[in-house]
Amino acid sequence: MTPFAWNGHSITVRLDEHEASLLARLPLLLAGVGLEADDAAAGRLYPAAYEEDEEADGEYRRLMTGELDRARSEDRDVFAETVRRGRYAIAVSDAEAWLRVIGDARLALAARRGILEGSDEWEQLIRIDPDLALVAWLGHLQAVLVDALADAMG
Repeated sequence: MTPFAWNGHSITVRLDEHEASLLARLPLLLAGVGLEADDAAAGRLYPAAYEEDEEADGEYRRLMTGELDRARSEDRDVFAETVRRGRYAIAVSDAEAWLRVIGDARLALAARRGILEGSDEWEQLIRIDPDLALVAWLGHLQAVLVDALADAMG
């Protein structure tokens, strides 16, 4: 069963109860990013804009962090509202919010496991690390959702 498909008017979502339950936890996971000191996920989701210029980076963060947080919060709200339904249709704009939330969750989970760049080595750990298995599954969902959105843009 394909979890996402373009039906000509919207994106059809088909999740089983377990999948919907896993996804429903993502907004809470993301809300916790940066609450712990030295959270690797915070460094991944809020990378330095100007690595060589601490003052410019501080100014960028001062100007942009609030806006970025608001946009991410709106995406998470849309995601949380729509993920609970199981089988239903969502608007393309909601599917785009899903894509951003799933992407942020993948980055956060991978960073917390020390996976900061793509490699085949981490995939060997999927069988023994449930968080990395979740990262891989979210990657699959992202790919299928991108395909559905590409069909929508068509």
